[in-house]
Amino acid sequence: MARLEKPRGLNITFKPSERQYELWNALQPNHCDECGGKLIMKPNGFDKNGHQIYQATCDKCGNTDIPEQVLGGGSAGGGKQMSLDSNICTPFGFRKVRDLKIGDIITDPNTGGQQRIIWLHPICECQYYRVYFVDGTYSECSEDHLWQLHVSRKKTKKKDENGNAMNERVWTTKMIAEWMQEKENGINKGVNLIIPLTAPVQFTMAGRYDYDKIIDPYFIGCLIGNGCFTRNMVDNGSVELTTMDVEMVERIAEAGFSYTSIHQKTGNKAKNYLYRNNRLIEHLNRIGLAGHSAADKFIPDVYKYSTIENRKLLMQGLMDTDGYVDDRGHMSYTSISKQLAEDVAWVVRSLGGKATITSKIPTYTYKGEKKEGQRAYTVYLMTKFDTELVYIPRKKERARNGFNGGNSELGKRIIGCEKIGMVEGRCITVDNPNGLYVADNFTVTHNSYIGCCWLTLSCMQFEGIRMVVARKVRKTLLETTWNTLKDVLRAWGLKQDVHYHINNLLYTITFWNGSEIIAMDLTPSPGDPDFNSLGSLEITGGFIDEVSEVSEKAVEVLASRIRYKIAETFVVGKLFMSTNPCLTWVRPTFVMDDDGNPVTLPKGYRYIPFSLFDNPNEQFRAIYYNKLSKLRNKADRDRLLYGNWLFTTSNKMAAYWNFDGDKHLVHNLREQVYDPMKPLILSFDFNVNPYMSCLPMQIDYDNKKIYIFPEYVGYPKDKRNNTPTFTKWIAAQLVADGHIGGVLMTGDPAGLARSTQTEDGVNNFTIANKNMTNAVLKPKIQLLSKQPAMVTRLEFANELLNGYNGWTIAIDARCHRLVEDFVYQKKNPDGTKEKKKILNESGERVERYGHFSDCFDYAVIYYLGNEYSNYRTATVDIVTTIDMGETVYGDFDY
Repeated sequence: MARLEKPRGLNITFKPSERQYELWNALQPNHCDECGGKLIMKPNGFDKNGHQIYQATCDKCGNTDIPEQVLGGGSAGGGKQMSLDSNICTPFGFRKVRDLKIGDIITDPNTGGQQRIIWLHPICECQYYRVYFVDGTYSECSEDHLWQLHVSRKKTKKKDENGNAMNERVWTTKMIAEWMQEKENGINKGVNLIIPLTAPVQFTMAGRYDYDKIIDPYFIGCLIGNGCFTRNMVDNGSVELTTMDVEMVERIAEAGFSYTSIHQKTGNKAKNYLYRNNRLIEHLNRIGLAGHSAADKFIPDVYKYSTIENRKLLMQGLMDTDGYVDDRGHMSYTSISKQLAEDVAWVVRSLGGKATITSKIPTYTYKGEKKEGQRAYTVYLMTKFDTELVYIPRKKERARNGFNGGNSELGKRIIGCEKIGMVEGRCITVDNPNGLYVADNFTVTHNSYIGCCWLTLSCMQFEGIRMVVARKVRKTLLETTWNTLKDVLRAWGLKQDVHYHINNLLYTITFWNGSEIIAMDLTPSPGDPDFNSLGSLEITGGFIDEVSEVSEKAVEVLASRIRYKIAETFVVGKLFMSTNPCLTWVRPTFVMDDDGNPVTLPKGYRYIPFSLFDNPNEQFRAIYYNKLSKLRNKADRDRLLYGNWLFTTSNKMAAYWNFDGDKHLVHNLREQVYDPMKPLILSFDFNVNPYMSCLPMQIDYDNKKIYIFPEYVGYPKDKRNNTPTFTKWIAAQLVADGHIGGVLMTGDPAGLARSTQTEDGVNNFTIANKNMTNAVLKPKIQLLSKQPAMVTRLEFANELLNGYNGWTIAIDARCHRLVEDFVYQKKNPDGTKEKKKILNESGERVERYGHFSDCFDYAVIYYLGNEYSNYRTATVDIVTTIDMGETVYGDFDY
């Protein structure tokens, strides 16, 4: 092989997006990803033998949480396409989409604060829709524009940190249009689509308005409502306020404005207060209110774009004068000025409220003749803090917080969606997004591209280092990521056998400076389940593509091998991993726990999410988005387009082909329907590997509903994969939960068999019964006499999932292992369930799927015995501990 040369004049074309740059920064050597400071090894105490311990520390900010294991993948991104003439709310007012630039600050609807535009996607023409809302407003956007919404009456008890129900979902405009069409056709009756309201918007208009010179917003609100500041009055140096509420006058006096004179018309409860104040007159002239009558009043921009508190005070003045609060807490504001009504609605919406404008022409009788008055505009408004929008006691005592005392759902209801044709628009990506996410096995130019760039640049930057690119199966690696790596080398102007050499036998790439990239697989073998073969390996860094396919043990071992030339290069070893959303160990380690809450990352760990629009290849983005948006399976779209880590899917090749995550999964089902006063069915599978299984459920026979609650799992790592420990733990959990309705134990009839380690008459169920027998639980064993035919039981289970004889099944979304079984366990050609075995991390062959689905089968067949008997073609004897005519949930002796 000829001597390799150092390249010159390279064209490095990798230009990461903002989100990619965050990941890129976390992978870079020698510096802190927080402030960019240099990393040094700083003394950090001594070990038990008195040896000095050092810790990587930033010499600039003192940060010691330096990235070591970095995961890229999952939900992120934010492509929402709006027409070029659409208005976008910013802290500085509204701006057209066509006028926005990368780096511009716009409003964050989650906080009311700021977020930055990190990418403006190419202008393109596509199908647009107009979405109509109940408050009379509408929005025009593309069919792929993303909306955060929820379906009314589908509530959850789970709350986020702000106390809001976590029942939101992400839909495209096209999905909304399809749903609304179904509603028009009689489907989805009684429910609506609700989009959330913004948090109160924080405006920053100091450069345009002099806030120090504004008059008390409450006083201005009162004057706009019931004040007179016509040109004649203002020119005479006065304004007049009409009110019958002395509290209003006293409140204005506290702000420094005392009335000059007072008069009252005969028979009128209200009094007219005259104010002579030069500062007030000058201010009314400056903001343009002076000279306006009731028919053309408005709210000046200096108050519309003022602080949140000032806008609330302004609303107090308006509501105390021309506002109305009925006995139920419903609030409204009426004016004959259309502009003022629109301005009031604008302010309410800017405060995170809902405002709807109606109008009518009132009639009255004068000297026996019916006459028409001026058209009046009424703004019906709702906020979370209605009591803060009124001041005088007679109105404040009727106001109710929480959207009319909780009788109305938060958000704006969608009332229509119509197609309006092809429109030019563009997508906007921000730095704190909710939206598109794309990652799948064939998207090698997404996270894999960054990993390949990182490996290449690292080898070019440091001589003699050793980097690894890995995947579970090397054959797959060579067909995907390895090819991407070679594409990067070519794109950057590096020439094979001139600047680098590829060894297709050892699967290595060697650079001119002696650095190399090694391709390897991370599949455990029966003879080496602990990856001891990697013991002598020394590397400088590594990239594991599709890490969700790899065992946690493999990752731990590979990470421990990062020790070669670290001190003089990276200072801290780096392991980069990429994946698409998955249900494996990756999710609870980097993303979320079993309850869907974000995990607290250990020191040195990073999780950086991605979007399709974080891919720097514009042509790829356009083509691949079009491809993914046509997926018919909604769950797959949610996972691949929106990066939904809580995804579930349906699989027509699966044994449980009628399982549908959208239909059967309910978030926090246990908190909603579990009844501690009723018996709890515990269905057991006593296989000890990969875990011991117990599926809890309750059945509502009257309404034909089966409720399945979060699983009990006996993991080997917790030493709970044995019957005594597992069942004692479950019993303790039930007692702690206050369950007093009794326990019915069922499951695999094979659990009755005596173990070689137990005496005659002792088996898994007798052990479980003994451990659960106490004054509270009162267990009963109820089992099938033998295992039912697998084909029949599987077909029956699928019929139940499809609503057999009116039965419905609701599964708590935290039942991850049952869901895995339903999604991934395949069906054999003969109609039975596949019992395929794999190697676990200990090198043992175990059935990965099927344990919790078996628990499900045994329970529904036993407790729906009559339904099963009617369904099957042959009679199966069922052994019960109760009479056939007795209700399964019979009385317990307490």
